Amino acid sequence: MSVHSTPQPRRFSFRAAAVFAVALSSCLMLVSGLVLIAAPSGRLAREVDWTLVGLDRSGWEVLHLAGSVLFVAVVFWHLLLHAAVVKNLLWNAAAHSVSHRRELAVAAAAVTLVAALAVLDLPPASWLRALMGFMRRDFWQDG
Repeated sequence: MSVHSTPQPRRFSFRAAAVFAVALSSCLMLVSGLVLIAAPSGRLAREVDWTLVGLDRSGWEVLHLAGSVLFVAVVFWHLLLHAAVVKNLLWNAAAHSVSHRRELAVAAAAVTLVAALAVLDLPPASWLRALMGFMRRDFWQDG
């Protein structure tokens, strides 16, 4: 006769919840952002009573904004929960110097490049503006 013990439920993991919240809020922003790129302009959306899964353009804009605020909040939460890891990634205590310099430089360069391309309206960032313009002006006008 074997004795089976009842497994104890795991304690709630705030770290796992933070990781899932970052990932899921990223997905929410991705989906709502793609919908907003493809949606007709606000005026036309109102004129044709455009909706997608029960939300009009304004509803999708609010969903996207709320998802963005949630994303920023959970990223801060994630960074707070993983402060020691982030500190170790940034600062090598043994050498008293910045650690992972190349990785930090690549990440900073990528963010700076994307921001600069968007601000200067250069490709490929400008292609997103062109796509949104096409969807708003041409695609929905022909339909």
